[in-house]
Amino acid sequence: MAYQDFLLDKRIVQRHLDKGIVDAKQMEKSIAALPDRAANIAPVDEVVSDDDDDDDDAED
Repeated sequence: MAYQDFLLDKRIVQRHLDKGIVDAKQMEKSIAALPDRAANIAPVDEVVSDDDDDDDDAED
């Protein structure tokens, strides 16, 4: 069985494990083979606004 990316998609992999579509050992092997991308991270400045009703102000 070829382990295509969609079979190991983190959003549905538990369902595939439960149904036996994906083997847990093969999944762990695939995860271990992924490259380390930690060096590619960059900080993000997040601006948080307390004003949740921005759309309502435009209607006034």
